Amino acid sequence: MEEQFNDVKRLVKEAGIERPSSGFSINVMRDIKRLNAQEPIVYTPLISKRAWFWIGTLIFGLVLSLAFLTDNNTSILDKIDLSSLQLKGKLINNPFKDFTLYKTTLYGILFFSILFFVQIPILKRRIDKSFSL
Repeated sequence: MEEQFNDVKRLVKEAGIERPSSGFSINVMRDIKRLNAQEPIVYTPLISKRAWFWIGTLIFGLVLSLAFLTDNNTSILDKIDLSSLQLKGKLINNPFKDFTLYKTTLYGILFFSILFFVQIPILKRRIDKSFSL
């Protein structure tokens, strides 16, 4: 086992110990001062809080309106008249004419969306607490 390291020991002795230049400490301290003198990078989010508020309000309003716009097992999509849509002179059939959205499905979507919007602030607070010093 000792024989394996003989070559390594010989190479280390030949190379010698590397020493830093005479002004190494001064150069390092100057670079540290230069780094501290620069202005810190301020984090700016890609989407502002105001935009997130309006996006959340819009989504919440859409989900809430889905829950209240059904009556007697008729779909909201049945109320939308797509019969007048035409593409290059050809009439487009309504692809949602046989689609029904039941109240149970709407209540499930509403329930999960409320849970989602409640869960995000709770998780954010927990993450902020765990990573703050």
